[in-house]
Amino acid sequence: MNDQPIDIMVLPERPAVRNDELTEFDIVIEIRCHAVEGADRSGGAMNLCLVMDRSGSMAGQNKLETAKRSCASISRRITGDDLLTVVTFDNESQVVVNPQTPREEVEELIDGIRPGGSTNLSLGWYQGLLELQSHMTENHYGRLILLSDGMANSGETKKAALAAVASRARDEGISTSTIGIGNDFQEDLLEAIASASGGRFWYISETGIDSILDEEFRGALSVVVDRPRVELVLPPGVTVSQELNSLRRIPRRYMLRPLKGLDTFNFAVRLLIDPAQQESAEFTIGAVLYDDSRRVAAVDRAIALAPLAEVVTEPVHGLVRSVVEQYQAETTDERLLDELESDDLSGMKQMLTAEVTRMRQAEFDVAGQVAAIGMDRAAAEMRSLGKKRQMSETSVLVVELTENHLDQPEVRVLMSTFRKSLKHEGQRNRMRWNSVNFADDEVEITLLVRALGVADLLIERFPADRAVLEAKRERLRERLASLS
Repeated sequence: MNDQPIDIMVLPERPAVRNDELTEFDIVIEIRCHAVEGADRSGGAMNLCLVMDRSGSMAGQNKLETAKRSCASISRRITGDDLLTVVTFDNESQVVVNPQTPREEVEELIDGIRPGGSTNLSLGWYQGLLELQSHMTENHYGRLILLSDGMANSGETKKAALAAVASRARDEGISTSTIGIGNDFQEDLLEAIASASGGRFWYISETGIDSILDEEFRGALSVVVDRPRVELVLPPGVTVSQELNSLRRIPRRYMLRPLKGLDTFNFAVRLLIDPAQQESAEFTIGAVLYDDSRRVAAVDRAIALAPLAEVVTEPVHGLVRSVVEQYQAETTDERLLDELESDDLSGMKQMLTAEVTRMRQAEFDVAGQVAAIGMDRAAAEMRSLGKKRQMSETSVLVVELTENHLDQPEVRVLMSTFRKSLKHEGQRNRMRWNSVNFADDEVEITLLVRALGVADLLIERFPADRAVLEAKRERLRERLASLS
């Protein structure tokens, strides 16, 4: 068992690079955490704010009652110097609980929350940020969990503006995770807030609120590095030719999301290597991990210079290929969402099929190098790759079902679910949330169940297409059965 709380490593695509000409060469920086819940937290105590939508629609399916019950449960688990704030919003915002609230009154105040009017999401979120900032100290790290089920129909509704606020809050040590419930919330806004602040965007059905809130809370208890930054140390003749990641860099350090628990975080860069500028038969790539400005860990990796005939005898490192392929999938995800927005599904099936092929190849490469990678690490990577591939396979079936019936109202509703599902999986991939949990599986299952309902309606409505639609329905059923 590893006794260190965190490891950082440089993984080169091959052990050696050619020594006769300029060469592009991919590397992955990987960070592996070994903390568990209850271990010492590097950022100090937790300053937690729960921001809860209490608009009228939250009354349905017991959403508000479930959220209240989960908040009360969290309040009972706050200990020591941890701080808790609860903010609600509809067309107005209200601070229901603050860190000075007597502990014995917290649950009663939460229980008294009632559904209200419209949805001013930005107002509630801004109020939560202000509350966290007012109670922040050097010994606290800030976490905000924002839960909503509705359309932001007042206040600030521009994605770029909200992302800018989230980014500034992140620089001050506050990250926001967002939970979108049901089919009516604006996924672009919630995803932008979470991504810009280093949090997680969740898309869940009405029944998953308590589990996600619990997971977010447990994750906050096991923070290892709150504001991680990674700096590459490159020798003369080695430069970054392409960023194979979506990370901010200020000025030479890559800004990562918070690292916690048994987290694994990785990102790739493509280097341009000039062997003529190397003074020996090898060179060294370094990486240093910081928590804000505090140095946490460092690593050096020697890479040999060798003739081309020797270089190509070594296979590409499975994890490097996997991380690079997952980054390439990000561009596909963005194009898919653009086409979905424009109701142009003509190229989606081809893009999705190509993505499935790439993920399968990456899975194959990792499986072939289990001995070198390590069984547990390889299994985790294959699970993450498999989830990405499975979601793409399901997406192909949804496109096939709907591409000729986009004018049907039930199909329009399904497209909203489809878009939220793609956003959920895309953010998991882009932010390098490499673990896969029940909510990730539930997103795909929910999409399939709703697609089957639409298939039944289309069969009834278009009898002339019955045979084709029944065949598509059967493939959806088989897919759902394989996941279940």
